[in-house]
Amino acid sequence: MEHLLFEKRGNTGILTVNRPKALNALNRAVLEELDTFLSETVDSENLRALILTGSGEKGFIAGADIAEMQPMSHIDMLAFCDLGQRVTVLLETIDLVTIAAVNGYALGGGLEMALACDFIYASENAKLGLPEVSLGLIPGFGGTQRLTRAIGMRRAKEMTFTGKMITAQEGLAIGLINKVVPGGQLIDACLEAAQGAEKNGPIAVTQAKRAINMGASLAMADALELEKQCCVTSFATEDRLEGMTAFLEKRKAEFRGR
Repeated sequence: MEHLLFEKRGNTGILTVNRPKALNALNRAVLEELDTFLSETVDSENLRALILTGSGEKGFIAGADIAEMQPMSHIDMLAFCDLGQRVTVLLETIDLVTIAAVNGYALGGGLEMALACDFIYASENAKLGLPEVSLGLIPGFGGTQRLTRAIGMRRAKEMTFTGKMITAQEGLAIGLINKVVPGGQLIDACLEAAQGAEKNGPIAVTQAKRAINMGASLAMADALELEKQCCVTSFATEDRLEGMTAFLEKRKAEFRGR
């Protein structure tokens, strides 16, 4: 991979966008590498969690690559949005816990990548925003939809219409960010969060993720039916039997993902 770095820590992978001179901006090459990694490579790594971050201390992902976008036709932009949305949907739906480690600027496409992750942890110097309107366009990788679901319509409209950046502490206050930590502790905090999820039944975590993600856009009756089906799916596993048996025997469960 030319623009991505991958490191494995136990059952957790750390995937780093590595274009520090461009503040890790997303061009087509980066998006294609992310697409390939998430759709093909990740399955071979036997991961339970994946941390997404950017190289350096200034930029998580400082948006899409404007120099590459500027000469595009609207047909080119359609294909670019298709690619960006494919990557964010993969991040959102993959059968892993995904954590965005926001170490600096998470703007435009960068914030859209973070929003697609299950958790967002940020360093104290992080800045987040959707500044696309200042360029005469709007977010195209899912930002208008996921930001609204994360913080509510009025706050999402304010951030999107004004294009303003907010601090990590402001993001924490409005529920956009899970946790803010000093920059030097960011990856360790993400690893700790990943390990907190990894100790539980992997099928149960996957089914919980499915119920939350898919249920958010359903009517309550349909969402309850989805939750019931996900619960029954997890109940029909060896992991469920192991978890309940371990509880009754007062020992630590040994989940195998079956």
